[in-house]
Amino acid sequence: MQVHQDLDIHHYTIKGYSQGEILVLVPLLVELTEETDADGNPAKGLQQERLTNSAIITADHLVRDWPPKTIEQLTEADIETLVELNPEVAIIGTGARLKWPERALLKPLIDAGIGYEIMDTAAACRTYNVLSYEGRTVAAALMMI
Repeated sequence: MQVHQDLDIHHYTIKGYSQGEILVLVPLLVELTEETDADGNPAKGLQQERLTNSAIITADHLVRDWPPKTIEQLTEADIETLVELNPEVAIIGTGARLKWPERALLKPLIDAGIGYEIMDTAAACRTYNVLSYEGRTVAAALMMI
């Protein structure tokens, strides 16, 4: 599904999602990995990145290959990765369907005073964009649909 919204060229934004992938717009100031400008320097500009593994996205960071593929594989160490990003709110997308993790796994978020929401990944993608666009400090930990 394509996510329609105003384009934010300065932050990581989710452009769309479908079975097995999330399409992310990379901020304008991040160097493109394969292109160069007229002087041979790494090019800068808006690009898209197709994620096919679980990931964490914030306005300023993209953590590729976040380890858990399913909610059953989620560990406290995976949640610690969210805590280290110090968001105001953490959104955990659990795949195609909403599944609640064991409450004990969320202890690092609770101890750090970070609010959290659990939802299916499609809803997590949409919610991330809305909160990020509002200027909230949000991290979305997304397992593939």
